[in-house]
Amino acid sequence: MRILLQFPEGLKKEALAHAARMSSQGNEVFLSASACYGACDLALEEARAIKAQKLVHFGHAEFMKMSASADNSPSASRLTKVKVPGLRVEYVPYFAEVDWKAAGAMLEKAASLLRASGAKKVSLVFPIQHLKNAKRVQERLEHLGLIVLMGKGGSHVRHAGQVLGCDGTAAVSGKARDADAIVYFGGGKFHPTGIPSGKPVLCADPHLVDAYWITDEIARQEKCRNGALLAASQARTFGILLSTKPGQQNTAGAQLAKKLLEKKGRRAEMLVANEFSPLALANFLSFDAYINTACPRIVDDREAYGKPVVNISEIKRLLEIMV
Repeated sequence: MRILLQFPEGLKKEALAHAARMSSQGNEVFLSASACYGACDLALEEARAIKAQKLVHFGHAEFMKMSASADNSPSASRLTKVKVPGLRVEYVPYFAEVDWKAAGAMLEKAASLLRASGAKKVSLVFPIQHLKNAKRVQERLEHLGLIVLMGKGGSHVRHAGQVLGCDGTAAVSGKARDADAIVYFGGGKFHPTGIPSGKPVLCADPHLVDAYWITDEIARQEKCRNGALLAASQARTFGILLSTKPGQQNTAGAQLAKKLLEKKGRRAEMLVANEFSPLALANFLSFDAYINTACPRIVDDREAYGKPVVNISEIKRLLEIMV
C-alpha cells in the first residue's frame, strides 16, 4: 500500500521510526514535509499528487469525517465531510506522559491558587495529548477539595473537556458554565489563550511543572480584538481570506462576508490560499483590512499583517459599528 505520513511540527522527529515500521510491513511510505498546523490541516493535495491509498495523520484526534463517497447520515452532518475517492484517512493521536510526582505538587499549587481566588467549582480542559491524564487530574483536584466540571466543545471536538486551538468552548459549555474558574492542564499558552471566557483561567502545566494565572493575557488579547474591530470599521476595502485547507475552507462564509460588506458600501474581494502569511499578502496594497474565514488563530498575528484582521465570527459586530 502507498501511504503518506503527516506529522505536526513537534512530532516530525519521530517520522523516521514510523516510516521504518510501516515500510517493514511492505508499504511504500512517503513523508509530508509541509507545515502542519492541526487536525484541520490534512495533506490531501500531497496524497492526491502521489496517488496515496492511505494518509496517516499523527498527533491529533479526528477533526472531520473522511469518506470515499457522500455521507448523509445525521452523525456525519455534524462534521465537515470531505470526499476523497480512493484515499483512506487515519488519525493517530499522540498522548503525553506525565511525571506524576512532580505533577502532584504542581496541582497542589494550582488548587491553592484557585482556593485563594474564591473558586470552588472549576472547569477542567486539556488538549488531546492529555486525554488519558485528564481523569487522574480530575480526581486529584477533587481530592484537594474542588468540584470539577467538564463541558463539550463544538462538532469538531471529540471528547468532553478537550480544547482545540480553534475551539475552547468546552471550558464554558454544559455543566462547565457553572464553574468559578477554568483550569487548563497542558503545555504552552496557545490553547488557553483561545478560551472564550470572562472567568479566571489557570494554567496547570505538567511540562514546566508550574501553575499560573493567564487571565490578564487573555484580557489583553480581547482588547486587541476589539481594537481591530474598531479599526476595521473605518476600512473601505477588504480582503476576505479563504483557505483551501480541508478543515478550514469556508466558501459560504467568505461569500456572505463579501455580500454584507458590499451592502455597507465597502469593496471586498476574496483571497484564496492554502496558507496565509503577512509576506504573501504584503503586496495587496489596496486592502485596508482583512476578514478571516480560515483558522481563527490567524488574528493572533494581526500586528505582523500591518492591517486589521477580523474573524468571520465577528462580522456582525463589525457591521454594527460601521458608519
